[in-house]
Amino acid sequence: MAVSQRDTPEYPTVVTGPRVSSLPVTEAVVLGTAADVAIVKGETPAEDRGWLMLPDGTVRHAVVNVINDLPHLVVESVFRLDDGLWGTLAGDDFPAAAREVTRRNGQLRLITDAPATLDVAKAAVNAVVNRWGDGPDTPAGVRARLRARGPREAVLADRLDDEAIRIAVAGVRRLYRQWRVLPPGGTLHLTWPLGREWPPEEAT
Repeated sequence: MAVSQRDTPEYPTVVTGPRVSSLPVTEAVVLGTAADVAIVKGETPAEDRGWLMLPDGTVRHAVVNVINDLPHLVVESVFRLDDGLWGTLAGDDFPAAAREVTRRNGQLRLITDAPATLDVAKAAVNAVVNRWGDGPDTPAGVRARLRARGPREAVLADRLDDEAIRIAVAGVRRLYRQWRVLPPGGTLHLTWPLGREWPPEEAT
């Protein structure tokens, strides 16, 4: 995800369109941060845009890479990774963490001072999404992919219960499906973090 170099106190009027999803967040406060998230679908992926509205009314604009950023939202929420991509973007220490914003492939990209924690979050997302079919998409398969990445990822694998992993896998599929049917100009309304009790239909 890329972010603007400044925050704004006003919610942008461009965030319009059908409300596709307003997911219940029953335990969002456990991570210590919370934000309303609105992702507007462009005519092309390069034109997708997102906003985070923080509790104090501050709005952060983001150029989203949906195929990567939606899984991060689900996995970091369900696995309680409050110092991954979304926690950094929504956190009170965001200005200090965002030490550099560079242009890459025509987009502004965020570089933070916490690469280790972001690497764990990325490994968790890769283990859940499993784009290359590296083993089964079961709790055991997700844990095996995490453990293969390194000791920090193995610690995460050991603390995850089966239910959390199943919810993460189903949640990513659900948001991909919702995004796929959303027309250009439509808005996907979410929150950071999604609650631990957030139940995708496939997980029930």
